[in-house]
Amino acid sequence: MAYFITRSILLFVTLFADFSVFDVRALRDMHIKVPEAVRVGDSVTLACNYDLESAALYTIKWYRYDSEFYRYVPKESPPSRVFVMPHLTVDVSRSNSTEVTLTDVKRETSGEFKCEVSADAPSFHTEIRAAHLLVADVPDEGPVLRTEVQEKSIGARIKANCTTPGSYPPMNVTWFINDLEVHPKYGIDIHNSVERYDALPGLETVRSMISINASLELFKNGKMKIRCLATMFTLYRKTQESELHDDAPQLALIMVPTTQSNEGIFFINGGERFIIPNILTLICSFYVHLHAWLRKSQ
Repeated sequence: MAYFITRSILLFVTLFADFSVFDVRALRDMHIKVPEAVRVGDSVTLACNYDLESAALYTIKWYRYDSEFYRYVPKESPPSRVFVMPHLTVDVSRSNSTEVTLTDVKRETSGEFKCEVSADAPSFHTEIRAAHLLVADVPDEGPVLRTEVQEKSIGARIKANCTTPGSYPPMNVTWFINDLEVHPKYGIDIHNSVERYDALPGLETVRSMISINASLELFKNGKMKIRCLATMFTLYRKTQESELHDDAPQLALIMVPTTQSNEGIFFINGGERFIIPNILTLICSFYVHLHAWLRKSQ
């Protein structure tokens, strides 16, 4: 009796171990490849890669959210089957056991796509993977850049507005001054707003405004370049640039008082720095403004 029980337990453990190993080895290394974003009207191929090792493929199914739109069963003839779904058009000639191709995609095609793979008997091991697809409405036009300079004087504010064309989704705007990317900080204000694009429904435009104090450091060799870059994933990348010239004598000299009561700092073209008494600072400042007034009156 003891021998019979021991043999039965060993047989059970052996069978369980064999099926367990077989089940794990039936389907592995599965992953789905879906582009992050594509243009409206393009074709897109979704890929589902997997390794069945020695097992045979039973079926592969594709879903948008939880609705099946394509199935591939190698034992059937024909092996491909398409289920009608709004805003989805499957190219059967370019779809198989690892890929499905959609043509003329719409904005409404965007969403979560799932790939479900099942191994054949006896394991019927099934795995599912998901990824998100975005169908973008990408314009041909570039952004529009407008600059505004207030009265030319020390500490004057320079403002620029960058407006992107209508798109879906809205674009990202990045600012550059003298080819260096700038971020909001003390003395630099950046404000972004997303607005509905009235020309075409469903599209949005981004209005980005930068405001910065005029300073000697910005006007290298008497000019300053300001640029806005509009991007959307890898589908869109366009830029606009404007150049401002230092045609005012006030911008050639910038005075910054210190916290001490008896001296100031005076910056002169070329970046040299001198500490001089406040009385001399006032005299120099008066001379600069007088010179500017004389130039305007001529």
